[in-house]
Amino acid sequence: MLSGYGIVLSEQHQTRTFFLWYRRRIARIYPSLILAVLFLFILPGAAWRHWSAGDYVQYFIWPTPYWFISALMIFYVVFFILMKQRRPEFFLIGIGVLAIPYLFFYVTTVDLSRYSIEGPGYFKWVFYLQVMFLGGYMASKRIRFIKTNLVRDGLALLGCIAGYYGILLLVSRGYGGQFQAATHLLMFPILFLFLKVSSSEFVTNRLMTAKYAGATISLVATLTLEIYLVHPSVYNQPALSNILFPFNIIVFWIPVIILSFTLNRVSRLVTRRNPTETLAHRQQK
Repeated sequence: MLSGYGIVLSEQHQTRTFFLWYRRRIARIYPSLILAVLFLFILPGAAWRHWSAGDYVQYFIWPTPYWFISALMIFYVVFFILMKQRRPEFFLIGIGVLAIPYLFFYVTTVDLSRYSIEGPGYFKWVFYLQVMFLGGYMASKRIRFIKTNLVRDGLALLGCIAGYYGILLLVSRGYGGQFQAATHLLMFPILFLFLKVSSSEFVTNRLMTAKYAGATISLVATLTLEIYLVHPSVYNQPALSNILFPFNIIVFWIPVIILSFTLNRVSRLVTRRNPTETLAHRQQK
């Protein structure tokens, strides 16, 4: 959602042609992606010794080992077309149109005996594109959440999150698998309320201006791509499952942040991007 939201806000400040715009997306994603594939997939197992030319294309260009990268590079094309129409309602129409294939495949192909809508395959792509359209709509309408009530909206957000995990719990125990689409449906108010709470005076004027809290949030915001790229390699380490909860979470995040920060800085060095140009700075601009 934030991807769609940020892209539209950026477009409102500077209009670009598709090829220039898409090239900027590639320049942000692929340097970190290539480094992650190289050091996390190829070198550790010396897989390159047995690769064909097609393997290099598959790992380094498309679809890559990361499903969301392969989806996002296609999403960008569709999103750009709607964004250029300069009509916010087109994003809502897009969400509605995508509901048709979502419902069709949900009824005909999805395994409803277990939680599977976030599993392998292309079905979840429909939902994630809908979410991206939601972000584009909210930015196009210039929703600023001036009248945010932190307590009311915070409680509503917690209620939606509780409902989300309640459904997951029931489905994981073999109940109500046919209703698992409600988790996707709940994500729309969750994302809306989360952005609304994040725009409250407490967050913007207190939390984000606090020395350590604001710096930590800005750091994680800057490293979101790299965190996505490196976290599976850390998560899949067998030693992590032997650590007692909640210490395993701490042990997980320390190497993830270190590796993500390193990957981000190396990719910036390779592409000669300004290391101080963080997400927070771009949003302020």
